[in-house]
Amino acid sequence: MKNIIIFISFFFFSCSQKTKKQSVDFNEKVVEFAIENSNNKFIELSNLYDSLSKEIVVKNKDEKLILVQILKKKGFEIKDWGSGNHPLGPRIISLKLKKGNCECEVQKTYYSSDDFPEEIYKTTESIRCKKVNH
Repeated sequence: MKNIIIFISFFFFSCSQKTKKQSVDFNEKVVEFAIENSNNKFIELSNLYDSLSKEIVVKNKDEKLILVQILKKKGFEIKDWGSGNHPLGPRIISLKLKKGNCECEVQKTYYSSDDFPEEIYKTTESIRCKKVNH
């Protein structure tokens, strides 16, 4: 009986330690999911930013995209980028990154309204990945 209790205790503590070591940030899990599935479909995250800027960011070189930073940590390199404003829609910053045969695109979107086109009410990031032939 003692052996069974010791075994169960050992099993319980070994499982709880593994869970702590494998703790991964939600954003990292989304990036891993996009890479693993590589189905070329966007996953949009709308709650990445705690506060919204009141004005549209003009300097693209100062842009920091959360999902791009995660991809860089995984060894992805930026291959292309662009930005633009839709006449009656959002401003989008888009980056393409690549590692091996996996290519990912990350978009940061600044949403505004017709009533206040210079003010941002929502900022999101989207990611999609696909397998490419060299």
